Amino acid sequence: MLRTPLLRLGRILSEERYDIIMVLSTAMVALSATGAHALTAASGVVGLVLITGTLIESSALAVGRAKAWALLAALGCATAVELAVTGPDDALIGPAIVLAIGVVAAATISRRVLSRPLPDTTSIAASACAYLLIGYSFASLYLLIDRIAANQFLSSGEALTPESAIYFSFVTLTTLGFGDLTPAASSGRTLVTLEAMAGQFYIAIAVARLVAGMATNKKDA
Repeated sequence: MLRTPLLRLGRILSEERYDIIMVLSTAMVALSATGAHALTAASGVVGLVLITGTLIESSALAVGRAKAWALLAALGCATAVELAVTGPDDALIGPAIVLAIGVVAAATISRRVLSRPLPDTTSIAASACAYLLIGYSFASLYLLIDRIAANQFLSSGEALTPESAIYFSFVTLTTLGFGDLTPAASSGRTLVTLEAMAGQFYIAIAVARLVAGMATNKKDA
């Protein structure tokens, strides 16, 4: 009964379906607006697992796909157990895993975009995916730091929730800078500065790469 759906999922994951990753990433950010900590945490774990699965299936890994899937399953189980035991407000393993997966996924997707000779719809979707994953990775980093430092990341002294971490990260990444949430220590301000710079540099490089590729494509035509 499950064979046909699983085969279809395998075929989808074996392709470079960055449009799916983009939808998953957007959904993870959108779910943070619900205010439900458990829903935000669960959607982050499930989304990042599916994103990683897509990357595993669409690339040749030196360790082998079977080992990569086994490791991913183990990490997912460890995160689920921690969420069930400690709850989403105190979990450390989950944000750390999401951070690691987000960084690797963003770097992998960016490398594939830059390696394509000519831009296409796949390149555009991949660029958007990497941008969203950068914001999500920094959100996980801020959340992890706040929990390790006993809620001392924000200057207000309030605990950083998954929802506020995602909000703060994307406000920083896009350089909106509303100022309603601010880091307390100089180390936090340094990370915020680095994220703002990363967001601007990524947009500049990605847009320049896509525009240059389109110009080359028009010349060849």
